[in-house]
Amino acid sequence: MAVLAAGLLLAGLPAKAQVVPENFAGGRVSDLAALCAAGPTDPNVVAAVHFCHGFLASTGQFHTELTRMDGIVKPFFCLPSPLPTISDITAGFFTRSRANPQFAGSPAVEGVVRQATTSAPCPPSTPAARGRRAA
Repeated sequence: MAVLAAGLLLAGLPAKAQVVPENFAGGRVSDLAALCAAGPTDPNVVAAVHFCHGFLASTGQFHTELTRMDGIVKPFFCLPSPLPTISDITAGFFTRSRANPQFAGSPAVEGVVRQATTSAPCPPSTPAARGRRAA
């Protein structure tokens, strides 16, 4: 049900084209944006939305683990409380990727981190700020 709701939410966003198999393996910002924007009439909507959500969540989890190592790597972003929904994160990524076509060929993970850094910047470095990491 959540996948259908996300698909319907994103259906209102302008999509370039339907999902193609290459989007699942391309690894670029444009590929992930296409998957995240799959609408309810796209024959690949379920797989595309699952891939999109999994990629976004995995990037956040990797960031959390990477920055948890005794402060060696500082957080790139700090999610607010309450946490944004996966639909909000997905829509933000898609909107930013469409607004910044110069990054379309960049690695998808770079685009996700760029979006998170822009939408959820960390406050100035303090012990409390370092503890507020992405989920």
